[in-house]
Amino acid sequence: MDKYVRCIRNDTYFHGDMAENFAPDLIVGEVYRLLPVSASEERRHFVRVIDRSGVGCLYPNDYFEMVSEEELLAAPAAVTAHMNLRDKVELRTLADRQSARQQR
Repeated sequence: MDKYVRCIRNDTYFHGDMAENFAPDLIVGEVYRLLPVSASEERRHFVRVIDRSGVGCLYPNDYFEMVSEEELLAAPAAVTAHMNLRDKVELRTLADRQSARQQR
């Protein structure tokens, strides 16, 4: 299963030598699916998520905290997660299986 993170801050940050300010398109408290990053991006402590723009964007990793699979499955209706349809179906299936096990 993919890894997910919760946004814990969304202030504007300065990005390296580009001398530009970027206003994050994130909502504090929402959950985002992590996408792969390059080794260079990982060394610089960046993560890539699909933000509200619908595009995979890099953000500093201290903008997020990890979300466990158990947390996602415990309250799937209360979590807003930005993910593609395949991931939504997979998460719903896992939640349904866990619910069926708990009802036995």
